[in-house]
Amino acid sequence: MLIRMMQSGEQTALLPLVLDLWPDAGDYQFADDLKLVAEAAGAIAGFAFVTIRPFSNACVEAPCPHLEGWYVAPDHRRRGIGRALVAACEDWCRAQGFSELGSDVLLDNRASLEAHGRLGFEPVERVQYFRKGL
Repeated sequence: MLIRMMQSGEQTALLPLVLDLWPDAGDYQFADDLKLVAEAAGAIAGFAFVTIRPFSNACVEAPCPHLEGWYVAPDHRRRGIGRALVAACEDWCRAQGFSELGSDVLLDNRASLEAHGRLGFEPVERVQYFRKGL
């Protein structure tokens, strides 16, 4: 397994994984500050994207890095790829001078909630968003 920066031209190869995580993101622009991919058995097996946000409800410092997306293809899970991706994100954030990394998970995504916990993320708050059409 190799964790590396996403290379120019890999968006097409990565898009199926992005759409597995975010099915409604067909026009995803890959504008994140850090775009990492995991390569295993000659294929892209996962990714992690970090954006520097002006603030994050999960963090004390502002601006702060936020793990926008983190995904490992189902046939590559339980091999340490997700852990390695997040560790590489943490290393990059520390190198940028940050002392924390934010993330968020939908409340019904038990697998992601558990994965975040296993990697040392601490729950900060729970939020229910509301919408009202006008």
